[in-house]
Amino acid sequence: MDATSKIMSDKRIQKSNVKMALALSSDGMPVHIDSAINGKACNSTCIGCGCPVIAKNRGKVAFHYSHDPKFYDPDVCNWSPETELHLMAKMVIAEDQKLNVPVGTIEPNYKDIHFEDVKLEKRLENRIPDVIAYANGELIVIEIAVTHPCETDKISEMRRAYTNCVEIDLSEFYFEEQTLNLNTVRKFIHQAPIKWLSISPVGDIGQVTYSHNFNLQRELATQVKSLSEKLKTIEAEEYLISKKHKQASDKLNNLLAKIDEQLIQYKKQNSIVIKNRTQLERLRHLDEELERFATDKESFSRKIQSIYQKEQALSLREASIRKQKMELNTQEQHYYSSRQRAEEEKESKIKSELEAEFQEKKMEVEQERVRLNGARRNFDKILDERVEKRVETIKKQLHFDAQQQKAHILDNANGARKRTLELIEPLPARLKEQFDKARSFTKPPYEVIDEVEKIIYRLSKRTDT
Repeated sequence: MDATSKIMSDKRIQKSNVKMALALSSDGMPVHIDSAINGKACNSTCIGCGCPVIAKNRGKVAFHYSHDPKFYDPDVCNWSPETELHLMAKMVIAEDQKLNVPVGTIEPNYKDIHFEDVKLEKRLENRIPDVIAYANGELIVIEIAVTHPCETDKISEMRRAYTNCVEIDLSEFYFEEQTLNLNTVRKFIHQAPIKWLSISPVGDIGQVTYSHNFNLQRELATQVKSLSEKLKTIEAEEYLISKKHKQASDKLNNLLAKIDEQLIQYKKQNSIVIKNRTQLERLRHLDEELERFATDKESFSRKIQSIYQKEQALSLREASIRKQKMELNTQEQHYYSSRQRAEEEKESKIKSELEAEFQEKKMEVEQERVRLNGARRNFDKILDERVEKRVETIKKQLHFDAQQQKAHILDNANGARKRTLELIEPLPARLKEQFDKARSFTKPPYEVIDEVEKIIYRLSKRTDT
């Protein structure tokens, strides 16, 4: 159940609990239960069906009228809370002799109109309005809408007759109490929606309405004119701002294009720096080659030391050979002695054999000594020459290549850094100048300047080193 259905249901429940508070006296005037005599002595009838009613204003239940059961026919009676509300609203207007009505039909003001005379249910030509009132001699018809607003043909007829007619809308009245009273209805009328259905153009009400609408329309026209002029001014300012914005945008785009060009140049220089770094890496590899050469030199030194050790071993062997020679000499002497003894003791054949054997051994020892001496001299000479020549050649070549590569790479790197520094050194000042000019149109990206200044600082440090 939506909110509207719930409200309508609550209203129906409230209305079913509302009791009769008005009845017609013997002279046909409405009498509220608070003013009636208790019981049948009230001598009143129902406003809906004319049935006699009984006033009940002495019990604990809310004061109210009830139909006399002897005469009551529910099929005939058409009493309802809305009927009673409608009648009480007319009673309030007749009693107060005034009504708070709108002045004007466009953004109306409200003021009280005081009546000299108020008539209820009096025929006016071929119709019977709810209320007929007179203010300053001017006729005002008052219609009270509880369940149904005024019909279109009725409104048209009153407009053709130039009749002042105002309608009070009581359709939103909420039945909270068991019986209605004039004060409750009076308060609601004061805040209920009210509008003019028809206004006579020749009376005071028509003149006041016309004056109000005319003044309001004139004020609105003045405001519209002022707003139109302001709109033109704003449009002109908007055009100028748009034009300035476009110019600034074009300048900013040009600046960004220049920045992009500078960045492209920077990237190119950066690629050169990367190449130089590669060459420096190669130079480091050459340094590593030099270190390996030093290691190889140490290895050669160890080999030379080993050769020296072999030479010492040869010297020892030579000493051993000399010792053997001495022994041979001793043997020779012994042989001579033996030969002499053999000559004396043996025959010449033994002498010849011993002599031949001695000569043979002597020749073998001499040949071995000569061969060893020659081999030692040749080995020492060849080894010294080759080692010295090879070491000197490698040392000179490596040193020369390393110095050449290092000088070439350092020259290229310093040249590239200087060219890069010359290209981007004026960039921060130009960027800052352009950003300051474009500050009113966009937030300058000063972080770009900071990044470029850091790059310049790093390049200048590397160039110094």
